Amino acid sequence: MKNQNDVYARINDLVIEGLTKEGMQWFKPWKGGQENAPFNLHTKRYYNGFNIFMLNFVMRTEGYEHNQWMTFKQISEKGGKVIKGSKSTEVYFWQIGYFDNKTGKFVPAKEVKNINTAEQFEGKDRYRKTFSVRFYKVFNVAQTEGIEPMIKEEVVTDVVNEPNEVAEALVKNYIEKQNGLKILHRENSAYYSPTRDIVNMPMLETFVDADSYYKTLFHELAHSTGHKSRLNRKSMTEISHWGDNTYAKEELVAEISSWYLVGLLGLNPQDNEVNSQAYIKGWCKSLKDKPSECVFAMQQATKVVDYLQQ
Repeated sequence: MKNQNDVYARINDLVIEGLTKEGMQWFKPWKGGQENAPFNLHTKRYYNGFNIFMLNFVMRTEGYEHNQWMTFKQISEKGGKVIKGSKSTEVYFWQIGYFDNKTGKFVPAKEVKNINTAEQFEGKDRYRKTFSVRFYKVFNVAQTEGIEPMIKEEVVTDVVNEPNEVAEALVKNYIEKQNGLKILHRENSAYYSPTRDIVNMPMLETFVDADSYYKTLFHELAHSTGHKSRLNRKSMTEISHWGDNTYAKEELVAEISSWYLVGLLGLNPQDNEVNSQAYIKGWCKSLKDKPSECVFAMQQATKVVDYLQQ
């Protein structure tokens, strides 16, 4: 391994440098699309927009195994029922249409297009183009009885990435010392679930290169160190909403920790320093550009790396 303090200093410089750059965008360093994207089990359609972020967040914080959802009505139509005491999650859809000045009601665009009579289609004076948002309450398939989740095909790829012995040894040593923490490869998304105490990772073969796989794995393992049975980090144990200040702090700690480990092990991922700078800058923006929070995250990251290497 490289000199630890030298690596930390270099990475800290890169973090600060990245905060001044413009136009950077983070990319996902693994392949595969919607294998575990939020999915309506009744309509067989994927959710989009902000619904993706919200449903992903609820799935992970609540420890749901499947990212599959339905409304109460859809569950009933399939012959199932919602488990008593289950809390729904709101999703929303924007609908383009017209405000009818005569009736004072919103009319979906498709209904206006189907209007044929001259009286109904009085033109600009009667209809004003607008949009409406509709909210729906959905439940995860884990909150139901009598409903089976849909099993999706695994990602197939011809990419061959070889495991890194040094990185594997570090990961194995850490996992063996923890009580119950597991690494799974069941879904094509990377996350740590504190309620289930599991790290899920896309398969090694789906990444642009092996080093990018380990960098992503280190990020999720960094999250796992915040568990109440380990470092008991407030930014992990007190997360309340996706994207809030506490969540942003935890993301900074995890990303900087992964960057430290990449440097210490001498890895060279295509998911490189520019990508990390973009990721870090994005979360610093969530903290309203408070440089002190980013510096604090660096300090926390050194504790994470020390813990992972014990």
